[in-house]
Amino acid sequence: MRLPPAAEELRSLGLRGTCFRLAWEAGLRTGWIGRRPPDVRVAGEPELVPRLLALPFCEPAEAGQWMRENLPARACTALRAEAESAGTGLIRCFRHHSLDFGHPIRWRADPVTGTCWPRDVPWPKALAAGAGDPKSVWEAARFPQGWVMARAAACFPERRQALSAACFDQITDFAAQNPYGRGIHWASSQEVVIRLMAWVFAARLFVAGGESPGGLGPLLVRALAEGGAHVSRYLPYARKAVSNNHLLAEACGLYLIGTLVPEAEGARHWVELGRELLTEQAARQFYPDGGYIQQSHNYHRLAIDIYLWAFQIAVARQETPDEAWRAALERSVRFLANLQNEANGRLPNYGANDGALASVADTCEFADFRGVLQTASIAATGARLYPPGPWDERAVWWFGPDSLKLPLRPMELRTASFPLSGHHVLRDAPGAFAAFRCGALRDRFSQIDMLHLDVWWRGHNVLADPGSYRYNGEPRWHNHFFRTASHNTVTVGGRDQMLHYRQFKTLYPTQARWLGGESGEGWSLGEGEHYGYSPWGRVHRRAVLQVGGDLWVVCDRIEGTGDEHVRLHWLAGLPSGRLEEPGTLRIETPDGPFFVAVYGDDGGALAGDDIAGQDDPPRGWLSRHYGEKTPVPSFAVERSGMLPLTLVSVLGPAIPEVEVQSELWRIRAAGSEARFRLVEGRFKAIEGGALT
Repeated sequence: MRLPPAAEELRSLGLRGTCFRLAWEAGLRTGWIGRRPPDVRVAGEPELVPRLLALPFCEPAEAGQWMRENLPARACTALRAEAESAGTGLIRCFRHHSLDFGHPIRWRADPVTGTCWPRDVPWPKALAAGAGDPKSVWEAARFPQGWVMARAAACFPERRQALSAACFDQITDFAAQNPYGRGIHWASSQEVVIRLMAWVFAARLFVAGGESPGGLGPLLVRALAEGGAHVSRYLPYARKAVSNNHLLAEACGLYLIGTLVPEAEGARHWVELGRELLTEQAARQFYPDGGYIQQSHNYHRLAIDIYLWAFQIAVARQETPDEAWRAALERSVRFLANLQNEANGRLPNYGANDGALASVADTCEFADFRGVLQTASIAATGARLYPPGPWDERAVWWFGPDSLKLPLRPMELRTASFPLSGHHVLRDAPGAFAAFRCGALRDRFSQIDMLHLDVWWRGHNVLADPGSYRYNGEPRWHNHFFRTASHNTVTVGGRDQMLHYRQFKTLYPTQARWLGGESGEGWSLGEGEHYGYSPWGRVHRRAVLQVGGDLWVVCDRIEGTGDEHVRLHWLAGLPSGRLEEPGTLRIETPDGPFFVAVYGDDGGALAGDDIAGQDDPPRGWLSRHYGEKTPVPSFAVERSGMLPLTLVSVLGPAIPEVEVQSELWRIRAAGSEARFRLVEGRFKAIEGGALT
């Protein structure tokens, strides 16, 4: 029997967690927390420039030469154009679309809605003092433009002076317009750290290129010291209430700031604490099978990037990077590369996907993970994962062009399971795979999507996770992208698999069991079930069979007794599609159509409906970049009846031929054939492969 939601929330927090949260909330409400920024004391006049130059980023002249010789000319030209536009306030946000923040930049104004957050409100009250989504405002304040300007200056040294002046002017203006501890840009310690990382990288490159920061040196020292004091004072919240990428960023920030400004009061403690936490969390946040605590590929990449920064700081300090860091990177590379689409470096759109990046260090699109995975592979294993390409720029910045002479050890992409993290991949041909979510939840979760299935065919993500869209704004949009009905899985009785209790809080975490997988000649199988509906006496079991590279058969079975209503949902990953009789969805791709058809356990076709881009209630939307959504076909089949109920989906590049005799199934489509027995929702006696 379930506890009431309020009691369940207290149970999930535990006694210590509950006491901390109560004290924290009381401090926020009374104004005790954040009433006065911590004192900042810096002894003497720190020599920042030598410490910046000690960070072992590649020298800009050497990196610039590599860029001109190895990047496509159009990529270099686009980088320069982006850098020069950023100088006028047109900043590329979330590595996808540009927003106009004005010139000079209006640092606290949302360029989309015009909402402006006040300047002098203590940071704990800053979010509530505005309205809407602060993510766009935070994006400009993360200074992706600092990375872009510095890299463009390396590639085009004749523009270095103008770009450095524009960058330093923006840093100076930001510091003047956003006083220490006040306003929206101090409301998240992670935002403070990511901003300081960008400032440090840009200053490092411009100084190494011969530009003098002038009065910027004392400003940076002050900003770093203020950031260290702020992060240090409020670190307990990240340690005790969040314990995810925020904690990693804050720990790395302390390690960096204490290294660059050792004269700041508390700097020695910051360094020791930052390194200690990074080592502790490398084992805690990166599961033994390589998955990440937040069940988000986007945040997994951010966490890897933070550890790559930690490597740089350790070298600058003439220390050895901790073995736990290296091991976390190595298993992360193995995990993420196995889930990657080899044609373009993309991964499924799983979990929170808000465009978060700690480093903007290559010209690849946001969804391409090859840059960070190549660099992490070099750091962790001393070998490259990918052949030469534009993704190598990040590795050049971190380890220099000579790192690209290291041995090439590409990942062998094959069917694999990561049961501790709850991720599984079926692969039987290049460019074709299915990514399957099934595993008991151990930590704070991003989306309510157990047994969700992504399908990639000929390099196209034909069936996709809907993404995040926005965290704030109208609740109906956040609810839609967060909850079960928008994912490629089954809802039972109109319920979610977990309770969406607060904006970023879920209760009654879904428990699941991986039933195993096997492979034969020309086919792969994975099966699992979850118990999110067990309080109502229902269990959802899903079995996924991939045959060759062109055919998938998915069996969903709802176990239990009594009468029930179930809804099976498939979201297209491309915008063009239409419904064909008898209830078959046709998805148009650049390489031909891809079909989704659903059948009952007797082999009879089941009709469904197809909706794209519906606003109220939301349905048929895909968000690959934060703040943007695209209408795509949403195909749903609903069925009511006595349990158990079984639905069989056939996915492939042709409308299938389906024959059923009792438990025996035979399916043909586009040159592939699958034969099996279907027993209580599980595949038995499987045969299949390409037709000869």
